[in-house]
Amino acid sequence: MAVVATYANHFHSEFHFDDYHTIHNNLYIRDLRNLPLFFTSPKTFSALPSNQSYRPLVTTTLAIDYRLGGGLNPVVFHMTSFVLFLMQCAVMLVLYRRLMDHARPHESNRWIALLATAWYALHPANAETVNYIIARSELLSTLGVVLALVMFASGGRARRYGLYLVPAVAAVFGKEQGAMFAPLLFLYVAFFERERSLGQLLRPREIAATLRTVWPAFLVCGAVVGGGLRLATTFNPGGSSRWPYLLAQPFVLLHYALTFFLPLNLSADTDWGPIANPFDDRVIVGVVFIGCALALAAVASRRRETRPVAFGVLWFFVALLPTSSIVALAEVMNDHRMCFPFVGLTLAVFWGAALAVEGRAYPFAARPWTLARSLALGAAVAALAALAYGTRQRNEVWRTEESLWLDVTRKSPENGRGLMTYGVIQMGKGRYPIAEQYFERALQYTPHYAYLHVNLGVLKNALGQPVEAERHFRAAQQYDPQNPVSYVFYARWLASLGRREEAIAQVRRAVDLSPADLEARTLLQELLTHGTAPAATPAADTPEQWLAISLGQYRLGQYQACIESSRQALRLRPDYAEAFNNICAANNGLGRYAEAAADCERAIAIKPDFALARNNLALAKSHLGR
Repeated sequence: MAVVATYANHFHSEFHFDDYHTIHNNLYIRDLRNLPLFFTSPKTFSALPSNQSYRPLVTTTLAIDYRLGGGLNPVVFHMTSFVLFLMQCAVMLVLYRRLMDHARPHESNRWIALLATAWYALHPANAETVNYIIARSELLSTLGVVLALVMFASGGRARRYGLYLVPAVAAVFGKEQGAMFAPLLFLYVAFFERERSLGQLLRPREIAATLRTVWPAFLVCGAVVGGGLRLATTFNPGGSSRWPYLLAQPFVLLHYALTFFLPLNLSADTDWGPIANPFDDRVIVGVVFIGCALALAAVASRRRETRPVAFGVLWFFVALLPTSSIVALAEVMNDHRMCFPFVGLTLAVFWGAALAVEGRAYPFAARPWTLARSLALGAAVAALAALAYGTRQRNEVWRTEESLWLDVTRKSPENGRGLMTYGVIQMGKGRYPIAEQYFERALQYTPHYAYLHVNLGVLKNALGQPVEAERHFRAAQQYDPQNPVSYVFYARWLASLGRREEAIAQVRRAVDLSPADLEARTLLQELLTHGTAPAATPAADTPEQWLAISLGQYRLGQYQACIESSRQALRLRPDYAEAFNNICAANNGLGRYAEAAADCERAIAIKPDFALARNNLALAKSHLGR
């Protein structure tokens, strides 16, 4: 009930960032008949080739959400992610209780396990994962790993017949990090079944003996990861230099650990960068932290009573292994990556704290009620309440694109992508000088960022500077020649100048690069039909497709055609708030402000929290007032 109440204000949050190329602009999730293709082609995961990794279970759940919601209804997508999060927390409670009872059976363990799970469930860092729809991959992989471990530990048929491998495979289908189930299972068997310490486990004979029990997990998880990597031929993790990336990771790991206790500076997109100097203070401090943590794990693994601490500490590092040493990603740090490692860190911290408070000889529950116990309980409740408050605040930050990226520019002022995205939002509101200011700031930090040059091209065109606009469009293609977005926006600009043949060549290139790109396909159809009314477009048979066509027409300045396409969408779905908003925006463009206001009011009546419709309504009323 506490978790549901805490997240009650997040279900209407908008799509953000990678949600657009994996959900909003992904043609494949719009038809469940593509489901078999999800497991054979990573191209179905994203409209951007460089982001087409093998995560078929994520795409499957997104397609189901699209079907259940009758389109791109964020409430349905958020509901699915939230249910997965609740399931994960429930299974974590079972795992914690089992590990604690193995270390030291006692009735108080259930309350310790519950407190630990509550801390994790209400922690603001996890709001970064729950609010970010495509980060569902983190939830699916973590849920699969925890469930597989519980099934293995329970024994019986699940273990005897290898059924525990089913959620393990599902974890890898959710995200590649799910393969870390195999080394975690190895540690579980060594610590809790074979009763070995970390020092003993390093002996070759002990390694071989433990592997005899867990080898199926390594085989199956390795096979799924290997198969996915072979299929994902266009995927590019984005890391430019492996060594500086690795040098940054020790301090990143320390940041994650500190965030567990003080989640005060969370950011959807940080501005941390690689570190070139191996003697940088951050590297040294991070390495010292890792050494101390591993030493703690080694000491804790020597006694049965403290082994959950050792297991939790090592879980933290193993869960971060793919992003901290194996793969060099574009961002050295992301706060939504804490979801998986915090499962282990929570166990280690709370079990260690429980042992410190209780003492080995005198179990906590056996002591009489004292003022100290009352204060401890009050402090725990206050801490959980503070976490819940922080999570609700992060939910509000994630509510809209503008609120999210404004927060990013404040928390990460040297993040070129964040500055650019906030500038795009201002450009969409017609605040061109503000947008230009943010774009110029972004150029200082990311001069070769293709998306930034695309948006600069759009802005320069709006400011009546066609030469500068074309220069930036071409620069975007130069810096990222495999990105279809660069070709789509350049094609739109060319079409607006009447350079139709050049525009068709550009958008064909975009479709060749990404067949799943709905926006590119829609633009190509418009260009091939000489910009005629969308009624002549045979491929538009769903309200979402009509809406996408109307959006493309609006961007090309074809306002009347945009209105007609939106009305086609409304014939298929009469309560489509987004279609009413597009009609409103187009009428604003035509100077029909009274009609625009009426349509925006209808959009808001259907969807009261529709920020874009409210902005368009305000624009219409301002003109009516004048």
